[in-house]
Amino acid sequence: MEITGKELLEKINKGEKMIVDFKASWCGPCKVLTPIYEKVANEHKQNNSGVSFYTMDVDLNRDTVITLGVRSVPTIKSFNGADVVATKVGLLQESQLNQLAQDLING
Repeated sequence: MEITGKELLEKINKGEKMIVDFKASWCGPCKVLTPIYEKVANEHKQNNSGVSFYTMDVDLNRDTVITLGVRSVPTIKSFNGADVVATKVGLLQESQLNQLAQDLING
């Protein structure tokens, strides 16, 4: 589930539909979001929804984070290939994560 900047670029170039949680080990809200994010990710994986879920450590991938304009954590970005479909900053609820995925599936 953890992804590097290089791996993200490869998946973007393949046109993958994905949701990426940009987080940091020192971030309190990130720690609260982790089990919610993992639950939604596992549900979509089991249902073969076509949307992949990844996490990226902002401290280990600074160049990618700067390029994508991530300025605070947690930040969630939805990608449809090279297109950033949505960006949400802060702690999200399960329903909000599912809506992001549904928007990718329908788009």
